[in-house]
Amino acid sequence: FDGANGQRPKKLLVNLLKMAAACEEGGSVEECEAAHAALLKDIALYDFSMGKIQVVADTNLREVQAYKELQGSLSSDMGRLSAEIETLKTRVAHERVVRKNKEEYAALAKQVEKHPARSQTQKDQEQLNEQLSTLEQSTQQHESVMKTRKRQLALLLHEVEHLKKAALETDDDIAGPPDVSN
Repeated sequence: FDGANGQRPKKLLVNLLKMAAACEEGGSVEECEAAHAALLKDIALYDFSMGKIQVVADTNLREVQAYKELQGSLSSDMGRLSAEIETLKTRVAHERVVRKNKEEYAALAKQVEKHPARSQTQKDQEQLNEQLSTLEQSTQQHESVMKTRKRQLALLLHEVEHLKKAALETDDDIAGPPDVSN
């Protein structure tokens, strides 16, 4: 690629052939030198054009290399950032659990505050245990009294039955023997 769609090398070749023809056909030295100067001028222009093209090509290569380095840098940055994002996601999930636990703890603390202190509860429990013990003793005493009274009642009823029998026998003895003669 020469910047003129391949026309410059053809033009150089045509000028070279013209110069050769001018020098061989017996042209004057001035014509030959003029053709030579024109050829040197075209070669210089072609060389300058090719130099510009080479500079552009070198610049393009450097840019491609810079883009590759930038792409590698961006890829490594993206990988690092992806890992960092995953770490942060894990951290956020952990912090959510911690926050949830704190909220549950606060709710439980409010519920606990509604109840009396442990020392007060223990005092109340001791008082209730003492009352229970007193009631159990009282119940045992009442049961003992009830047993005694049941026995006395049973004995009394037994004696009443015994007295009834004795009274009936006495009434029968007073009335005399039954009359069997009739």
